[in-house]
Amino acid sequence: MTDSLAVSGGATGILARVADMRATADVLDAKGDVLRRLAGEVAAVAGHDAVLGSQLLSPLTGARVLAEVAEAQLPPAGLTWVALEYEASATFLRGAATAYEETDTALARLAELRDTATGVVLVNGGLLAAGGIALTSLLLDALPDPLVDALTPDAFAAWVESVGEDPLGTVMGELYDHPWATDALVSGLPWVLGTEVPLVLSAVTPWTFTSVPLTYEEVVAGIVAGGGLLGLFADGTPVVTPEPYDPARYPTPEAWQAALDATAADSVSALFDNISGLGDDTGSEVRVTAVPDGAGGYTWLVEIPGTQDWAPRSGSNPSNLATNLRLMAGSHGTAMEEGVLEAVRQAMASLSDRTGVPLADLEGGPVTLAGHSQGGIVAASLAADPGNGLNVTTVVTGGSPVANMAVPDDVTVVSIEHVQDPVHHLDGNPNPGGPNWTTVVRDVDGHSQVTAGDPFSAHHGALYADTGALVDEQASTDPALRLALADLQGQFAHVRDGEPHVFQFDVGQEHP
Repeated sequence: MTDSLAVSGGATGILARVADMRATADVLDAKGDVLRRLAGEVAAVAGHDAVLGSQLLSPLTGARVLAEVAEAQLPPAGLTWVALEYEASATFLRGAATAYEETDTALARLAELRDTATGVVLVNGGLLAAGGIALTSLLLDALPDPLVDALTPDAFAAWVESVGEDPLGTVMGELYDHPWATDALVSGLPWVLGTEVPLVLSAVTPWTFTSVPLTYEEVVAGIVAGGGLLGLFADGTPVVTPEPYDPARYPTPEAWQAALDATAADSVSALFDNISGLGDDTGSEVRVTAVPDGAGGYTWLVEIPGTQDWAPRSGSNPSNLATNLRLMAGSHGTAMEEGVLEAVRQAMASLSDRTGVPLADLEGGPVTLAGHSQGGIVAASLAADPGNGLNVTTVVTGGSPVANMAVPDDVTVVSIEHVQDPVHHLDGNPNPGGPNWTTVVRDVDGHSQVTAGDPFSAHHGALYADTGALVDEQASTDPALRLALADLQGQFAHVRDGEPHVFQFDVGQEHP
């Protein structure tokens, strides 16, 4: 169904429930400690001098006191007994939490083994199949037609011919119908490379490979390093400038600014709608929105576009293939990341000058980073880099392979993905399912903007804006989404009720 969403992880996910179980166990333990202390104080009454003396003067009263002290310790309502119940419940909850965690870990390991094994079979099988089809095509072309007709069934010959005519279309169609294959292929690739490739790459590149088989990051790093020897995948120095207004469309800079401010995102759908319009042929663009928080301060919304230049030889646009590869290899400080940081710094400095709010106060404001495709990778990478000075509190991604990013637990992540979109599978892993990370998945097969058999049609930014509208709608009734989007919805409310200020920047790069 193209209008339904599947939500996993986050505050209502299994790992969140495990965390709640452990937190509840701590509370029960604390209550047990309090009851044990009270039980000790009550028990001390039996040995008090006044009580002991009363045993001689009034044996019946003294006996009654001792009986009540004993009753205060014994089941079903005695302090010592209730303390034991609290502590036993805490122990049970911790044991259950551990069992859930170990089961989840075991299932994850089985899934990893499954994907790896499947990937090995698919990659090797694909290589063999490609060779077999090529050889078969050559043979069919070389043999006389009567012999071909006698040796090959019509259906098989037609299939070989169709694959030979459009091998890429055949592969894309299979990925569209079986999107899980992308995960399997990516996770199995390091195993297929085996133990010999690291030695070859270490000999011809500056990278050192220490694990056998290669890790995912080492595979990508090897591609970057190898390409570097040929002048490919180069990263540059960012050049960030405020986007000038177009006098043909707006009579004054003030009119241009008013038009920008009117587009401040007040919904998930609006975020991705804005992002889908960023970028041009020569450079990238980044939007930074200062959102009044109603108390004299500001929060920030940063919108980052996807890949715009797929050429292996880098040009002036840092939203390119080189940035993708470097980020997926685990690098920080790419030209695009530094460009986003510089855009945020310029926006904060400009707002400080305009409003008089101290720059230090603005720099400490909560930051939401949102991006489609590569923009989401940049956003997650910035959140995972504690040294960049941003107070990142929320990351929103659309169609982005970010599962391997070490985003801190105190940052809320909302990852929106389409079933038929292969791009978010390119990290070879599912997203973490912790309390801070919520994944929203939509099956877009049959959608008017999606071409059956073309997986990349499911990756378009405008389609993610359409899915964002469903996220906005479902958040009102879905507890998981409501919790995941709580802070973001607060920002959106301030956009609607306040006077947001939008800064838009051109982001390019220069090479030596």
